[in-house]
Amino acid sequence: MRRFLFLALGLALCAGSALRAAPLAANCAQEAVQAVKAILATQSAAWNRGDLEAFTAVYAEDASFLGTTGLTHGRQQVLDRYRRRYPDKKAMGTLSLDVVETRPVAAEGAGEKPCGVNGVSLVARWKLAYPDQPDKKTAEGLTLLVLQRHGDHWEIVQDASM
Repeated sequence: MRRFLFLALGLALCAGSALRAAPLAANCAQEAVQAVKAILATQSAAWNRGDLEAFTAVYAEDASFLGTTGLTHGRQQVLDRYRRRYPDKKAMGTLSLDVVETRPVAAEGAGEKPCGVNGVSLVARWKLAYPDQPDKKTAEGLTLLVLQRHGDHWEIVQDASM
């Protein structure tokens, strides 16, 4: 009977530790998702100012962008693509991004890093409206972004926008 009590006490202590650790992981994931959502808000603001350099500044140097016109590699090439497609602020319209889904990702050995979450995949609905151009139709679609943490900042490493 005594062994059973010690076993039950040991299991209860282990379960209690696990339960206390779970909210920390959830808070960590929630903080990562909030950081990534803040990046999207910053990107939208840059787009709506007509600032494509600021909009693409969050892309990794070796980012991949997949769009309806094909695959683009590298931050500078992504910026060049946007400049060709949207040559001025009028062509850019007004961007809104609504997050549909997020999935924080922790890599192997994540326990060694602060927080452990080093990536987030995100699905968002984008909309380009042209309020000053009533003859121009609103464009909309979905984007799948993969962001990776590098120290204290996040970068878009993959973007599939359709």
